[in-house]
Amino acid sequence: MFVEIGLSLTIPSLRFFETAECTVPKSNEVWAHASICCMTLDLSTATLPEIAAHYAAPHSPWLRANMVISSDGKFVGATGTSRDLTNALDLRLLLLLRGMSDVVLVGANTARNESYRQPKLRPEFAFLGRRAPRLALVTRSLNFDLDSVLFHGGDSRTIVFHTGDQVPSKQLQEVAELIPVNSATDVIAKLHEMQLPLITCEGGPNLLAQLLAADLVDEYDLTVSPVLSGKSSESTGAEVDLEHWQVLSSATADDFTFLRHTRRA
Repeated sequence: MFVEIGLSLTIPSLRFFETAECTVPKSNEVWAHASICCMTLDLSTATLPEIAAHYAAPHSPWLRANMVISSDGKFVGATGTSRDLTNALDLRLLLLLRGMSDVVLVGANTARNESYRQPKLRPEFAFLGRRAPRLALVTRSLNFDLDSVLFHGGDSRTIVFHTGDQVPSKQLQEVAELIPVNSATDVIAKLHEMQLPLITCEGGPNLLAQLLAADLVDEYDLTVSPVLSGKSSESTGAEVDLEHWQVLSSATADDFTFLRHTRRA
């Protein structure tokens, strides 16, 4: 079912340190029991090629979810975006994981709220030998600012997966590649048909919950931020269920913990 891919990187000496227990901050009740034995990478000293090797997908196709969560278990901070929860090293990791992907998949509301833009090839990722990923949005409303950077300024045409009965405008058809779908399963199948097998999904929680429910996610990368959200909300269905996921490896930087989960056998 899977085809081996070769991301060939020569790593002279990885900046790992061993730890008997890799745990998230105890203030985070959701992740307090994620105690594992693993190798931990220090993102503050690791080079980009070292980080890429640490996160390399073992097979293609491969669907990676990449999310950040507050220490009290929320996906957004005080102003309602994930930017409240991040730091510079988390942003560098996010951009690198995008660069290792064929396509960045995101819900339209998240893309609008988080000021997404069409990806461009970044010089610092030239060692990957890859093109810039495409941006793929999932929407029901088809409500977009067609002059925004969601559709302009990048290296490739934005893909828009649309559900529901809304008819795309001629103007939207001119700036995006539109594909009707009925489910999250359809979205992933279409991306595979388009020869975009290495997928990074960055949410939002509703889209990720659908992908998780359909058992489509191969890897769940989670940044645990030391920031408290202060928001009260119910489960979104996009959280990691530790009964079905295990921590494959981890990384740290400052007070941030970066957990790489794969499904339990």
